[in-house]
Amino acid sequence: MRQHKPLSRERIAGIIIYFCLALMILSIILIKVMDVRVVNVEAVDRGLYTVITQNGPVNVTSDDVLRIERTYTKAAISGSTVELDKIYTKKGFIYAASTDSFYEPTSQLINSVDFLGLATWERDNVTWQSVQPYGYAIGTPANHISFLFFLLSLQYFLLSVGGLTLAVLIFPLRWKEVVEEDEEKIIPQPNKSNEDYLAEEQLSAVAK
Repeated sequence: MRQHKPLSRERIAGIIIYFCLALMILSIILIKVMDVRVVNVEAVDRGLYTVITQNGPVNVTSDDVLRIERTYTKAAISGSTVELDKIYTKKGFIYAASTDSFYEPTSQLINSVDFLGLATWERDNVTWQSVQPYGYAIGTPANHISFLFFLLSLQYFLLSVGGLTLAVLIFPLRWKEVVEEDEEKIIPQPNKSNEDYLAEEQLSAVAK
């Protein structure tokens, strides 16, 4: 009867890492599929805007804006500066770039609450942690939101497990190698007995 060898630590760690990578790729694909793009933004009335998404229009007012994040980057071809705005609202976030066709009404929405053009603007009593429940694209169906947050949490969990497994796989092996090398260096030489000394002296006398 053939006996199966037990799995080594290296094989177990490899299985865990590959499993985490597979789930990570799957979660990224699912999040990409569930992502909702903004098609247009229209200024309807003073303080009222309609955000047209792939899933239909969503009305947003200035009072719905909770946080605004401004970042800047360079265009790949022209090298010109591009402003990237992420607007957290009570109905999800709006992501817009200065190169988008609907950036002008989006800029009007931003300027209706942020008069100073701050890199990060927040409404009173609002923090980065408090806007996390609205960290989904505006227009996302309500029945998809909980699953979307599950996928995001799963990604953080997989990164933690995969990183910890990789650390356990690498560092103990190196520590074991160092310990073995040190043990080899400090192995005491066996004490020679009187008989050994006599035998060596006899051999040296014969050689002479």
